[in-house]
Amino acid sequence: MLAQVQPSEPSLLVAPIQGPINTEFQEFGPTMTPDAKTLYFYSKRSNRGYTEIFKSERKKDGTWDFPEEVDVLNSPFDDQSPFISRDGKTLLLSSNRDGSVEVMLPDGKVGISRDLYVSNWDGKSWSQPVALPAPINTEEIEENPHLLGDTLLFTRYPFGKPNLAKVYFSQYKGEKWSTPKPLPSPINDNYATIAAAFNDDGSLLFFSSNRPGGYGGFDLYMAKIDGDSFKDIENLGAPINSSEDEAYIVFQQIKKTFLFCRRVEGRSFDLFSASVPKQENLVQKKLEETKKISLDSVYFERASSILKPESSIPLDAIVDYLHENADKKMKIIGHTDLTGTFEDNMVLSKERAESVKQYLVSKGVDPKRLATDGKGPTQPVVQATDEASSKKNRRTEFVLIDP
Repeated sequence: MLAQVQPSEPSLLVAPIQGPINTEFQEFGPTMTPDAKTLYFYSKRSNRGYTEIFKSERKKDGTWDFPEEVDVLNSPFDDQSPFISRDGKTLLLSSNRDGSVEVMLPDGKVGISRDLYVSNWDGKSWSQPVALPAPINTEEIEENPHLLGDTLLFTRYPFGKPNLAKVYFSQYKGEKWSTPKPLPSPINDNYATIAAAFNDDGSLLFFSSNRPGGYGGFDLYMAKIDGDSFKDIENLGAPINSSEDEAYIVFQQIKKTFLFCRRVEGRSFDLFSASVPKQENLVQKKLEETKKISLDSVYFERASSILKPESSIPLDAIVDYLHENADKKMKIIGHTDLTGTFEDNMVLSKERAESVKQYLVSKGVDPKRLATDGKGPTQPVVQATDEASSKKNRRTEFVLIDP
């Protein structure tokens, strides 16, 4: 994924999002459902004068349909910054609706801060949004929420002073949220930092900043996450960044597409996409031809069911296939080599198949579509125990099953 966003990468296609999404009004804060078929964003385009959350469905030709307001998420006030979790079951947003924290302004008037709210998906619709508790919501503005696992990222700044914006994080432990803290330098610095987002496995952080040295006002940046610290910060460069402002980047694993916001000269922010030209999906081809595929490139820790990080590349190809073929069900079968005891290998192969299933589920695949089995050493490809043979025997098989 890193290679896909290098400035030297000529194959990155950057364009306004396709369909009747962008208008002369501001379109901001894109987020997608895990299957990449529904887009949510916010805009001020009705005659009520407030920002509202909209959604649009992806059409068969890949363009987006005319957006509609999401009534259950909207209020008679500003509703902004929608974010959908990786499993598609949680939506966070920012709003100054009734019930948000009041703030006394220097002129003696009372203002309403924007706070973070949560809504849950029940399989058919979103629930009425509920405010997150203190210490998340304060008299300051809270917006741009992003959630991965138990870690919440959001932007916070004093009322009316977005130039002082910083990215904060809080963790959900023991049924409550920890007191939010600003992300350490070099993510937050003396300039404004907004709209941070993790990639899917939490190894990278994307954010927007107006720090010096960029292409324009706000630029998009990326940093590697190393434990509790951040390193190798880089500007995402052209063609993503321009002389205008860019913010709010999200990576959509399935379509290998970045969505981000760019201020267009003479008008407000629009939604843009940056995508890698689609390559032939060999996994899809094999599954369509033979109804099964065997991968020996799914690696685990030694004598363990813990997946190694490099296994994400072949497994993400399976994720793509399952998301693009929503009617298909699949059995995951683990196989071991011929070393070790029969009993241990039978257990290990079952645990490894289950571990692969959990990975696919973490990427938004419905667990009801996945079955697992372990064959241990009973179906070797090669009857030998040297390392080359063992590598071929240690494999994960994916078999399409009739729905």
